[in-house]
Amino acid sequence: MKFLSLERARTRLALAGAAVTAVFLAALGLGARELIRELAFQEIDGELDTLAVAIGSDYELVGLPEEERQALKAGLEANMFEFRLANHSAILFNGEVPVALTGDLLRTHERVSLDPYRDKPEVPFTAIEPYSGQHRTCRVLVTHLQGKAKGATLVVFRWIGPTLRSFARVDEALVAMVVIGFLGTAAILTFVVRRAIRPVEEVTRLAEEAEATDLSRRVAVSSGGEEFRRLAAVINSLFDRLERAFRAQRRLIADAAHELKTPTAVLVGEAQDALRPEASDAERRRSLQTIADASKGLAREVDGLLLLAKGDAAPPRRMEEIDLHDVAEDAVTRAAALGARRRVVCALSRSGDTRLRGERAGLFRLVSNLVSNAVIYTAPDTMVEVRVAGEPERVFVDVADRGPGVAREDRERIFERFVRLDETREKNPQGSGLGLAIVEQVVAAHGGTIEVREHEGGGAVFRVTLPR
Repeated sequence: MKFLSLERARTRLALAGAAVTAVFLAALGLGARELIRELAFQEIDGELDTLAVAIGSDYELVGLPEEERQALKAGLEANMFEFRLANHSAILFNGEVPVALTGDLLRTHERVSLDPYRDKPEVPFTAIEPYSGQHRTCRVLVTHLQGKAKGATLVVFRWIGPTLRSFARVDEALVAMVVIGFLGTAAILTFVVRRAIRPVEEVTRLAEEAEATDLSRRVAVSSGGEEFRRLAAVINSLFDRLERAFRAQRRLIADAAHELKTPTAVLVGEAQDALRPEASDAERRRSLQTIADASKGLAREVDGLLLLAKGDAAPPRRMEEIDLHDVAEDAVTRAAALGARRRVVCALSRSGDTRLRGERAGLFRLVSNLVSNAVIYTAPDTMVEVRVAGEPERVFVDVADRGPGVAREDRERIFERFVRLDETREKNPQGSGLGLAIVEQVVAAHGGTIEVREHEGGGAVFRVTLPR
């Protein structure tokens, strides 16, 4: 049956728990059984010892006159009657010869021999009595008399058949208890575990039914305890991230197709114009120049997409100790030519210890993109201020410009891929909208944060905070 399939964790848990319970009950039952046997035999052995002392002490005082066998037998029977010990028998041997016997186990005088008990120690033991012909199991005590009865042996024994039958019933009860305990525990654990792991089955069912086209469903756990509610919260959080990732992927594909469509159309159109038979050399050169410019822009967008895809696939690998001020200095030097064309000066300052562990190439792209954007969008004849500062646990990079600034409602959106504000399109029509997305990705990969603030006197300040 599928319900009892050993492939199911709940079945294995229930059977394992039931097996452990059965072992525990069996051990407990065996302990109780041995205790009961010990107590029962202690009581029987006490009776045997009392009887042996009472009978043996008399003969050790008066001896065993050969001519008084009937008196000896009478003495045995008197002691048996006095102690009211049912099912007990006693045999008194003088050397090898039985001189007195009693009890309902003794039927024939000829069968009575000392051989079975000749060398037995004076400790009670269980044996089959050989005298009555019924082969009954008895508890036996052999006493070697001293004093005037030295050389005599007193054998006292009691039939323990009823006691053994009681033990057998106890054993049957213990076996039934273990079996019932196993089955009951298995049933209870199956029910309990099934209810307990129901949230896991809900998570599994949701994961099996989830598709990339619909990640809006969530796990609702109303039972199972705090652990399963936490599991459901983690799974729901995972679906939230997956849903956002798939939305971002679809948006990225749509935006990339839209952004790449224009340069592709330009390339196709200009190539067709250049191939016209009636086109002049000047027109062909102009078309080729347009094709070259469009190809450069297309290559930049493809490079940006590849960088983003590479960053999405894996975190930075070549982490090393670097000085972020040196990285910023290289980025400012690279932007100097662009700044000269726009009559913009980049000023770099430093305060504190600016060393940290990071990926040099990624951090260079981060600072270079911020500085290049600032140079492009700041007003001509102004200054872009780049400041690198260190604190005990963090390093900061501030890039401040005198451009149009960023509206408060756009300060998160500008880090999305292919997002370009209207003002940026006018000032930099060749831009792809990937620069700040790359910045945000590098910052996240290094465990840092980035925020946009207003620059006093106009413009924007991009602040990057990175842990050391």
